[in-house]
Amino acid sequence: MIRLHVDVIGLQRLPLAPAIRAEMVADVARAARQAVRDSFQAMIDRTQSQGFWGKAKQSINPPVIRDNKATIDITHTGVRLQWLGGTVRPTGRKSEVTGRPIRSLLIPFKDSPLRRRSLASLHLPEEEVMVLGDVDTGNAILARVRQRKRRNRDGHYQDVTPLGALVKSATIPAHPEVMPSREQMRKYAVRAATLVLNRLLAQADGNSTLHS
Repeated sequence: MIRLHVDVIGLQRLPLAPAIRAEMVADVARAARQAVRDSFQAMIDRTQSQGFWGKAKQSINPPVIRDNKATIDITHTGVRLQWLGGTVRPTGRKSEVTGRPIRSLLIPFKDSPLRRRSLASLHLPEEEVMVLGDVDTGNAILARVRQRKRRNRDGHYQDVTPLGALVKSATIPAHPEVMPSREQMRKYAVRAATLVLNRLLAQADGNSTLHS
């Protein structure tokens, strides 16, 4: 999970009423959330991975504001790893597919159906999902192996669909572009704060006109 803290530095020095101060913090926090949403949309456009990045975008929670500060939680699993990078190893937890402890990581091939869906969601018959090769040496793949009859002949042949490589660990490089930069975030925040101030000035001018 990623927890983003939004603090409008210097806001306390402005001679604003508490309600107006709270409004500005809320607007700046919403702008920060939108900055992250736009970054994730850019990842969707760049990678064509509507599944992962689409869910990541949906997991950006609305800001929680307390004491003129806001926090925004991003809860989709794997986003922090894509952002900061790191080495991943098997969890040892029970597999949803086999029911056995997970001892290897599954890295989908480029044309694998697993690029857009999880193995569990494919609902493949258990007897058709096989490990080919030697897992201990790292030369193994997971594949769907189906038995089909040959035309005009007796016997069977195997139809093999490679799903992904089975590895003991995987190192993910950092992708700083996953999250908006400080400068991008500042631009969103300044724009939001400016809109609030302009709104206040317009209201003040309107009130002056009414009383004149």
